[in-house]
This record gives sequence, structure tokens and C-alpha cells, in this order.
Amino acid sequence: MDAYFLFEQHPAIADAVDVMLVNCYPFWEGCPAEHALVYMKEMYRRAQAVAGGKPVIISETGWPSQGTPFGGAVPSFDNSLEYFIRTYQWAEEDGVEIFWFSSFDEAWKVGPEGDVGAYWGLWDSEGNLKFV
Repeated sequence: MDAYFLFEQHPAIADAVDVMLVNCYPFWEGCPAEHALVYMKEMYRRAQAVAGGKPVIISETGWPSQGTPFGGAVPSFDNSLEYFIRTYQWAEEDGVEIFWFSSFDEAWKVGPEGDVGAYWGLWDSEGNLKFV
């Protein structure tokens, strides 16, 4: 399991697996939220292109609900919710298998990922559903 583009850069790995598990994070590539779904579809298409007909599963995706912008990508409650809804509408319409990155906000991720690291969950760190 790794970033979608690494399978392009290392096609021998794609050849060696039965299923490709790809991480697709438009946020970490600085994509503005309003273009994030189109961008993720392109990430998925690129992975499919090297998969040789093997199944491709988006094993990680998400959008932070708080923190500092990364390029054109702005973390916010609304952007996180919209990204989640649009992602799963697309997945249902096109039969794409997707796993959301994080169920709960995790404060320990602030170090490795900056202030956005703690806010990728669907539930806050206290176990309260954010989107109700």
C-alpha cells in the first residue's frame, strides 16, 4: 500500500501484486477542495493504467477538518464533509472500493503531519461524530 504514483514509478511492484492498494490524498498535493474529486479520479485512473486489469482499491483518502492550508488545499469542516460525501457518491456510482483514512481525530499526528495531522477523523478525539 502506497501513494498511487509510486506504482507508476516502480511498475515491477504493480506486476508483483494481485491487488493494488493505493493512497490518494489530493490535500497533500495541494489541490483545492472544489477540484479534489476530479483530482482523485485521475489518481485512481493512473493507478488502473499500471494495474494490468488487477483490482485497484483506494486504501487511504481523506480531508482534514482543521489546520493550516497546504498549497491550495484548505482544511475545514465543510471541505472535509463535502470531500467525504462526494468521494462515496463516486465510489457507489462507479463501483470503486475506498477506505477512509481515519475514523477518529488523533492528536499524536500533529508532529509528523503538522497541525492538520490531528483532524482527519469522522469522529473527534472524544468519540463524537463530527458531521451530525
